[in-house]
Amino acid sequence: MHTLMLLAALSSQITFNSAHEGDMYTIIPQVVLSEHCVCQVQILTTKQGESGESRTQQRKTVEFAANQPTSLMRLSMNISPQDDVNITVTVTDGNALHLSQQWSPQNKI
Repeated sequence: MHTLMLLAALSSQITFNSAHEGDMYTIIPQVVLSEHCVCQVQILTTKQGESGESRTQQRKTVEFAANQPTSLMRLSMNISPQDDVNITVTVTDGNALHLSQQWSPQNKI
C-alpha cells in the first residue's frame, strides 16, 4: 500500500507558469494530481524590498480531477531586481497527500 501512495505522490506535481515584461511578473500556479481529490490549498506570498515588506496568505478548498491540470490563480506583481520574493503553494488532503512547491524570480542581482 505504501508503494501505491508513493507512486501517486511522485506523479502529482505543482508547477508555475510565469512571464514578465520589465518588472511586471505574472505567475500562475498549476496543480496536477494523479487521483481525484478535494484538497486544501494554501498560497503564501512574501515580498521584501526597498518599498517594504508584504505577506499574503490564501486558503481554499479545491476539487481536483485526476490527471487534469488545474490553474489555481493568476498573480501579478511588480518585482524589482533587489526584491526578495517567494511564493509557496501547498496542497493537502489532510491525510496521505501533501505537496509543496516554491517559486521565486530567476534573475537576481
